[in-house]
Amino acid sequence: MSYPFFVLLGLWAVSCGVGVWWFSGLQKKVARLYGEGELAGDDVHAEIIRRLGRLEVELEGFEPRLQYVEKVAGASLQKIGFVRFNPFQDTGGDNSFILVLLDSQKNGVMLSSLFTREGVRMYGKAIDRGRSKHQLSDEEKAALEETINRN
Repeated sequence: MSYPFFVLLGLWAVSCGVGVWWFSGLQKKVARLYGEGELAGDDVHAEIIRRLGRLEVELEGFEPRLQYVEKVAGASLQKIGFVRFNPFQDTGGDNSFILVLLDSQKNGVMLSSLFTREGVRMYGKAIDRGRSKHQLSDEEKAALEETINRN
């Protein structure tokens, strides 16, 4: 027998030892994962199946709750737009504004505030599927379009 043979044999023995050491550590980790001592192969499989069954029952319980949350989320505010502007040349600053509040179906409200030297006027307009029954100013149209197109 030659020298390389013994080197290869030694490397093989070391790799087998490392493999056995790694596998025994893995078995201990699996047993610890399931909160038990040493488990035989069939016991581990039975425990996994039992836990998967319990998780499946828990997931089924989440279904009605998830449907409720999705319903509430669809009716809640999804898109909010806010634009300040100056509608008149003779007033200083962008003291007028438009606030758009929409749900996931593009339903909601638009609040417009026009600032003048004489006072402030507020207008509220209902938005239904991205449209208003009331006539919109150019600024309101732009604010509504910008709000709808937000991600």
